[in-house]
Amino acid sequence: MSTLFRELARARGARAFHPRGRWFAGELTTLSPGALPLPEGTRPVTVRMSKGAGVPGAGADVLGLAVRVPAGDGRGGPWDLALSASGIGWLTRMVPLPARGWGRARYGSIVPYRSGGRLVWLLAVCAGDDPIAPASLETLCRRVAERPPLLVLHEGTAWDGWRPVARLVLTARTRGPDPRPCFDPMRNRPAEVEMAPRGFAALRERAYHGSRLGRWSVDSPSE
Repeated sequence: MSTLFRELARARGARAFHPRGRWFAGELTTLSPGALPLPEGTRPVTVRMSKGAGVPGAGADVLGLAVRVPAGDGRGGPWDLALSASGIGWLTRMVPLPARGWGRARYGSIVPYRSGGRLVWLLAVCAGDDPIAPASLETLCRRVAERPPLLVLHEGTAWDGWRPVARLVLTARTRGPDPRPCFDPMRNRPAEVEMAPRGFAALRERAYHGSRLGRWSVDSPSE
């Protein structure tokens, strides 16, 4: 698994998946306590919006939303949330789905977190009916400059519906941190939270590891 993703990243000169994206500064504000230990209040975050397969221009793709929550509240390191366009039902929440617009996508964790003995999924949805379309990175950048998009982060369990727990605002485009972070939801998470199931989580970590090695072996693109 690691070798496959290393060679794919090396061939692309970028991440194995979500190879091209744009960086944004943002603010994450907790709305109510949830099953996952999101930080209280409002925190600055680093956000990367991306296209999963790297489809050029405005073509539909599995759109991605990655959020780095900085260390704090007792966490020894950052917490990376890596969400991809998916469904919202019991089965479709675990299936990546292409979207034609940034505001039309439902950005889910795909696999759940295990916290306090429960399986918990995350889902981010743009507020209102604004489609922020088409699925072009340049369209997204213009929209952020004109009117910062607001996304609402929800939690969902196997038996309950989705419940809003936080909101995320993209405030400005940025060139990203230097050095740019490698988003890794497997390694960068609170100690009391794990990705489930464990076997799949181990495979996913090997995929992230291989992708990092492949990127580091070439000159990575700026975004």
